[in-house]
Amino acid sequence: MADIVQIFQFGFMQRALLAGLLISIVCGLLGVFVVLRRTAPLGDALAHVSFGGVALGIAFGFLPLYVAVVVAVAGGIAIRLLQERRLYGELSLTIVQATGLAGGTVLVSLVGGLNVDILSFLFAPILTVAWSDIGLMVALLAVTIAVLAIFYKEFFLVTFDPEGARVSGLPVRALDIGFTVMTAVTVVLAMRVVGILLVSALLVVPAATALQLRVGLRATLVAAVLIASLCVVAGLLLSVFFDAATGGMIVLVSIAALLASMATAGASKRAGPARRGSSRARDA
Repeated sequence: MADIVQIFQFGFMQRALLAGLLISIVCGLLGVFVVLRRTAPLGDALAHVSFGGVALGIAFGFLPLYVAVVVAVAGGIAIRLLQERRLYGELSLTIVQATGLAGGTVLVSLVGGLNVDILSFLFAPILTVAWSDIGLMVALLAVTIAVLAIFYKEFFLVTFDPEGARVSGLPVRALDIGFTVMTAVTVVLAMRVVGILLVSALLVVPAATALQLRVGLRATLVAAVLIASLCVVAGLLLSVFFDAATGGMIVLVSIAALLASMATAGASKRAGPARRGSSRARDA
């Protein structure tokens, strides 16, 4: 315990922990809706699109994170608009994802290949996170909580009964685009925690773990936030103790939690009929 307290006496560890907790809260909240709406591939697509934004920023001397936010938001809106067209609906993710990845690859080759700046976004050394990054994460968290609190009923209806939401006159298209924009910004900022290659896992895996509990939506949102936060803290500590990649360790801890929850849920299902059978035998 003393060693753990000592670790967090360093400023870079405090920033890393704060950044990880902020992003885990946002990913936990949005991830539940992403999984329930069966749009998990959206996070992966936006991560690939944001790679193009990072490369664009580095190539032209702009701040990569801000350019990546703009590109990811534009890519997310493009995905939603293409999904409305019957011909391109199923291909929207592939089209936009390939565009961002191809553009990023070309730009990387033009600036002389993979350099330290680009690699830092691919693999996210969270220990180098800056206060400016944390400021953006705080703003994102505030906006996410405010939007979900104000439009909770609307998102609930759109998630579980999209046709009913349309019939009732809800602005489903605007809600979808707004949710996609929040997800896009979350994906970009989460790159500073786990990297482009693993960001979709942080968005989806803790939410999938929380859904194994089979409780109400509000309780699931709380559980997803707690699970994501615990996985980030555990992954951060393990990466320090084993001198391993922080992003990869966070995701591995998250996947271990998911597998444990699935095993527990499966065991409880098998135990249920057995308990009912034994009670019937006693009654007989």
